[in-house]
Amino acid sequence: MGFFKKLFAGGDSLSAMNRAVRQQRWADVLRESECIEHDKLPGHIADELGSMIELAGNRLAEINLVEGEACLRSGENERADEHFKLAAQHARTEDLKQRAEQLLKDARSPSAQAVVPSSVAGGCCSSGCQSDSLDDADETVSWDMETRLELALSSYPPEWMERYIGTGIEFKQALLMSHDGLLGEALAGFEAVPDSARDDLFYFERGSLQVRMNDQGRGRKDLTRAIELNPRHELAMETLVSLDLASRNLPAAETRLQSMLSAGIAPAFCYSRLAMICAGRDDEAAAVSYGEKALAAGPVDMETLVLQASLLEKDGRLEETEALLASLPGGGCGGGAHVLLAEYWLRQGKSLEKALESFKGTSRQDPGNLRWPLRIAQTYLALGWHKEGQAMMKKVLSVPDLDDILRQEAEEILDFYGK
Repeated sequence: MGFFKKLFAGGDSLSAMNRAVRQQRWADVLRESECIEHDKLPGHIADELGSMIELAGNRLAEINLVEGEACLRSGENERADEHFKLAAQHARTEDLKQRAEQLLKDARSPSAQAVVPSSVAGGCCSSGCQSDSLDDADETVSWDMETRLELALSSYPPEWMERYIGTGIEFKQALLMSHDGLLGEALAGFEAVPDSARDDLFYFERGSLQVRMNDQGRGRKDLTRAIELNPRHELAMETLVSLDLASRNLPAAETRLQSMLSAGIAPAFCYSRLAMICAGRDDEAAAVSYGEKALAAGPVDMETLVLQASLLEKDGRLEETEALLASLPGGGCGGGAHVLLAEYWLRQGKSLEKALESFKGTSRQDPGNLRWPLRIAQTYLALGWHKEGQAMMKKVLSVPDLDDILRQEAEEILDFYGK
């Protein structure tokens, strides 16, 4: 479940960005930033976010410049062109943009290899490598504890921030270690919190950590204790529901969800999870009804929105389907349609050129995922560009470790359009 994953596999987008900056995972920083509603952030947090985005964009631009120059030296002009385009897209400072644009222009000249600076040696590497000149950078952003807490807690109910700020230093340190993925250290840190300070916040955070560490028994006990201390602790309730759903204990999940609804707690979450339960039972009418209630009750996660769109499309309610998918944020540096909307267009045989641009943009951002070359090839075929489409589809099929589901889909598409 989306909420379960968010709590136990890395936290919200702001804290995930913070962690990615420290680990110099620049592409992840930019991907996470696309999930954040920037205009709803407090001013100082928005400034910190801007610093992270600028740093990540410039670092990715530098990496792509290095890779592009290396590709050009080895005669891989098409790959060099792609790296220089990515560098120009990512660069946040004017000097880097101008350098990328000039190299892109030079790379397309007849004497392309002659203009490559001599500072780069070796061949073209994959998009994950870094040059030695970048390794010594210690350009991570440093924040005080209060700012780090605000980043870590940005997905929590806003009214809780004051309570968290007022907790003791031992609890704050343990919480930040937990959000940074230092699980063992965080658990030891929670053990150092005095008994007098162990309130519902403590039991919720320690319980969530224990679940992340695969100790569901102790985790559930702490989460239950958090609810005993605060009967309206919605995050603890949502976490227990997510645990029940993950373990397929659907009756327990339904009972808790109905109890939460009766108390007016997190209605959008409750209706969305009831929709998922009904969809799992093939009760699609009830699932759609709950999905509509979830959408009406407030913001929902992407999992709920995509489920509702899938059910509506299956029911032939295509205008509603497209409207829901169109509400998803566009992907890639240049924006554009979300890939799920693009896949819907491809299924419906409409807006194929816009779908193609979406797939290409996503493929650049996620180069290791063969789903996107497959979609690009499929779109070529749907557009009638059979030579290009068949060649690309066969290239996808030639990958030895291609996922079985993607392989079957690619073979069926080739059979449909004729090999």
